[in-house]
Amino acid sequence: MKKLLLFFLILQLTSISAQVENYNLFPSMAPSHLLDDKLEDISFAFGLRVLESDYNGPLIRLRRANDNSEMDFFCRDDDKVDIEAINTWRNGANVFVTRWYDQSGLGRDAFQTTTFRQPRFIPDATQPYWAGDGNDVLIVPENFQNLTESGKNGSVLGIFYATDRSQIPFGVISGGERWLVHINWNNEQCYFDPGYCCNNPRSFINNLPTHPTNPGSLNAWDQYSFVRRDNPSNTNVDKVILRLKGVQKANGNFPNNQSCNLTFNFGLGSAISNSFNTPSQGSTTRFAEIIMYKVGLQDDQIDAIEQNQITFWNL
Repeated sequence: MKKLLLFFLILQLTSISAQVENYNLFPSMAPSHLLDDKLEDISFAFGLRVLESDYNGPLIRLRRANDNSEMDFFCRDDDKVDIEAINTWRNGANVFVTRWYDQSGLGRDAFQTTTFRQPRFIPDATQPYWAGDGNDVLIVPENFQNLTESGKNGSVLGIFYATDRSQIPFGVISGGERWLVHINWNNEQCYFDPGYCCNNPRSFINNLPTHPTNPGSLNAWDQYSFVRRDNPSNTNVDKVILRLKGVQKANGNFPNNQSCNLTFNFGLGSAISNSFNTPSQGSTTRFAEIIMYKVGLQDDQIDAIEQNQITFWNL
């Protein structure tokens, strides 16, 4: 009997030991996130979810309108920003974005210290977002030349909600010299001008999803990609590519010798129009995520990011 009890005791200890050993293996297996193997040549990465497994900082900093107090907010278990914590803290008050934290590791947080320029944050549990009122802008504090290939090639992929307005959701501009997009212009066209205005083709019709002949994503959440890159088959022209939810909508030529020489900071919610960070043609476009690279990504790289964004945000 004693031998039998000893056998069961040894068996139980062995089982517990094995469980502990197995448990200790898992913390080293970090969950896979969008940017875990996609940080090369990145310019910035902003999201209302965790984008990189080693990032453990806050996602966003908000200002409460009724007393102007500010607080950082982190992610919850599903990787999205903690809406429950935000709602508890704001207690019914409107909240505004003072800082959107850069998860690229480069420390290029987008910020706004002037209260009337701060975009409003909407704590929707399913699709959290922020949006400007046409006068708002978040500033990415980096020389634009460093965010692109010296004002030339670059890639932006993000989750946006298109609205109709004479607006610029992000970029830089000074007259015809510009690196920016319109999601959408008031003619329901989505435009991309990566260098100057106005080289065609550079746009696509972004109508209501129910449009009978030309459906798009007006007044709807969707994934957008904007890329300017070298054209290996013709060194005299670059390629300008616009994509919607993984589908190419435009692919045009752009003179290789044309670059945007502006040295301003980069605007989100509006284009920056001078070195004093003045917003130009502010937008009502909604933002949930925006990632920029200083190079023109290739198709397989674009597709990997797009599919992750589409899947996570259930588009």
